[in-house]
Parts: sequence; structure tokens; C-alpha cells
Amino acid sequence: MYTPLRAGVGLEAFGTAPKGQLYAESFFSYKTRAFWNVQAGVGLLNAKGTLTYSFSGALTYSYLLNPYRRTQCNPVPGHRRFETYLEGGIASFFSDTRFNEPVFHISKDGRQPLFTPLVLAGLRLHYVTDRRIYILKFRYTPTLMESKYASVAGVALGFGWR
Repeated sequence: MYTPLRAGVGLEAFGTAPKGQLYAESFFSYKTRAFWNVQAGVGLLNAKGTLTYSFSGALTYSYLLNPYRRTQCNPVPGHRRFETYLEGGIASFFSDTRFNEPVFHISKDGRQPLFTPLVLAGLRLHYVTDRRIYILKFRYTPTLMESKYASVAGVALGFGWR
């Protein structure tokens, strides 16, 4: 068992975003030791000296690595302060790197895909308090297509509520 969450918000550096982002996430389909999570974020990207935007999204499955156990002496245990999850899923980001360029003349070396799909694997740590649940995520995010703006790994810090 684990502490269920309704929603969360936070900041992510690299990972599912080209540089950084502000994200919101929602949790659903709770099982005994696992849950699904959907995340959406918006960030900024400095491309070719121009500040532009990026949008990202992720769908992940999180599996609890340290559940608390029921025993004869303690049939209804409380919760752990620290909960550790293994996280895996798919993600993508959209960034307009052609901002302020002519529509009909884009050099071959300057082309970058607007949509970049990613695979996501990581470790998710929850620190549970009475009011909030603080979330720290370490993520490995290799791309499924080449992009000079994608990163290989990232870290996120946020909080959620029940």
C-alpha cells in the first residue's frame, strides 16, 4: 500500500522538457502497489538567440518498491514517510524552433522536429507529511528521433495533495 495522490505541480529541469518547465500532473487507476500518471508542462527554450516556448506531456506507470506490510500485531499500518517508486512510460515535447524564420527558406542544418517523442524511465521519491506529499523525480529520457534540444536525463521537484 501507499499514500494516494489526487494531483501535483512542480518544476522540472531537462528530462521531458528541452531546458526547464512548470508541470502539473494527475494520478489515476490506482492498484495495490501501482498507479498511472499523466503530466503536462509548459517551458521556455532559447533557440538561435530567440526565446520560444515548449509544451510537454507524459504518461507513466509507477510501481511501489517499498510497501508497508500488514501484520497480526498491526493489521492497519500507517504510512511510510518515504515512498520509492520505479517509473516508466512515454513522453514527448513540442517546441517551435522555427520562430522568426522565413516560412519558405529553412536551411537544412537548422531543421529540427517540432514534435519529439521520448521513452521515460526513472525513480520517483515521495516524502509524505500530514498536509502535502513532496515529490522528487530522477528521469532517464532517451529520444526516439534525433533532436538537438532533447536531453538524456532530468530531475523534477514538486508537491502533491491527497
